[in-house]
Parts: sequence; structure tokens; C-alpha cells
Amino acid sequence: MASRRNIPLGHEGRSGHAPGMMRHGSLSAAHRPTETHSPAFLENKFVSQAAELESLSADNHKLTSAHVALRQDLAAAQQEVEKLREHIRSTQTEGDIQIRILLDKIAKWEADIRAGERVKKDLQQAHLEARSLVTAKQELTGQIQKATQDLDKARDDLKKLPEMSAELDCLSQEHQRLRKTFEYEKGLNIEKVEQMKIMEKDLIGMAEEVERLRAGVLTAEKKAHVPTPYGGPYMNQNPSYPHPINGNVGYVDGFGRPLYMGGGAVGEGMIPYGSGTTPAVNPSWGGSYDTSHTLR
Repeated sequence: MASRRNIPLGHEGRSGHAPGMMRHGSLSAAHRPTETHSPAFLENKFVSQAAELESLSADNHKLTSAHVALRQDLAAAQQEVEKLREHIRSTQTEGDIQIRILLDKIAKWEADIRAGERVKKDLQQAHLEARSLVTAKQELTGQIQKATQDLDKARDDLKKLPEMSAELDCLSQEHQRLRKTFEYEKGLNIEKVEQMKIMEKDLIGMAEEVERLRAGVLTAEKKAHVPTPYGGPYMNQNPSYPHPINGNVGYVDGFGRPLYMGGGAVGEGMIPYGSGTTPAVNPSWGGSYDTSHTLR
């Protein structure tokens, strides 16, 4: 670059042509005045042209060297341009790398922010779960306390188990005794029921016999009240019937049976009846009959 500043200027203050050419170059040959040159003039002219040629040659050498220097400077400038381009490319690459790094950091920060939001949501969910766990813990504590109370009660009952076992044995024995008593009384009741069925059958037969006898008595009374053609009352020769008093018939009970007013004995083959509605009991039956059984 310094060679550019020191370029020799061989044409400063003069033209690029020879002095003779400058003087005569601007005029054509047709317009040159015809003049007669002397030999001295021509010699001076040749000398001046030779000097001018030498100076032109020196200027040419200087221009050549300047051209070479310029070429060298151009090559150096091109190298510097390539270096600058490489530097720019490397700078751009570094910038791209830094931009990529920054973009990666930004993406990472955004991911961290999103992760923080997720962590926040997870934390809120964890708080809710913790509250639910506290509630469940309280419920379990209450259940444990209740179970502990039940266990204590069961232990107390277990301590009372021998006493309860003894009481259960006593109750079992009492149950067996009552069962035996029940079975015994059940057998007795069955026997009594059978006896009552037999007695009921006997009473039914006796009632039928009573109705039959009552019908016979009524028939006999009707016959007794009928007047005889002889004018005398009907006299029953059966000693079980009373004799009429003052021509009247004897008294009868609610069933129309005649009442025996005398102290005579009951005839053989007769069934004695009481004066009431209760039938007499055969002494061979072994006791009086309870009429309450017939009303059932």
C-alpha cells in the first residue's frame, strides 16, 4: 500500500509525447509551413529527442516497477480481503453458535418455566392429597379408637368367659331338665287327651241314650194324660214312677223326666239321673266327670 503513495509521476509538468511531437503533432503535414532546417537545428533536435527518449525509458521503468508493486499490493489486498471474509464467516459462525446457544438456553428456560408450572400444579395436587390423607388419618384414628374400645370390651368379656361358661352349663342343665319335664308332661297330656277322647265318646253315647229315654218318657206321659173310659187315672205299675196324688200326675224335671218323690230304691237296670242338668256319674268310672272338657 505504501508503494501506491510513492508512485513516480514521470508526466508531471509535461506531455506524454516527445517535445518535437508536441510541437508538431497538433498540426497536420499539409498545414506545416515549409521551412528550411539547418544541420545545427536538426542536430539539436536529435539530441533533445534522444534525451526525451531516455527520460521516457526511465519513466517506463518506473511505471513497470510501480505496476509490479501495484500487482503485489493487489494480491496482498486480496489476501487481506479473503482473511476478512474468513474472519467474517468465522464471526458469523460464532454468532450463529452463540445465537443457537442462546436459543437453546431460552428453550431450556421455557421448559423450566413449564416444568415449574407443572411442579406448581403437582404441588397443589399434593396439598389436596395431603388434606385428604389427613382426613383419612382422622377417620382411621377414630376407627382405631373404636376398635380399641371393642377390643377392651372383648377382653373384659373374655375374662368373664369362665363365669359365662359355667352359667351356660347351668342353663344347659336346666334346659335338659325342662326338656325332660316337658317330654314327661307331654306324655301325660297325650294319655289324658286319649282318656278325654274316650270319655267324650262315652258322653256322646250317654247323651244319645238320654235323648232316647226322654222321647220314651214323653210318649209315656202323653199316654198317661189321656183319660180312660173307666174314669180312673192311668196307674203306672213301674215302681220308679211316683203314684199320683189327689188324681194329679207326678212332677217332672227340665227334661220331662218324672221326679221320684218317694224313698224307694232304683230299679234294677235303670240308669240313675240327677235332678239337675248334670248327668250322674257311674261309680265304676272312678270319680266325677269334669264338664268343662265337654265345652271345649
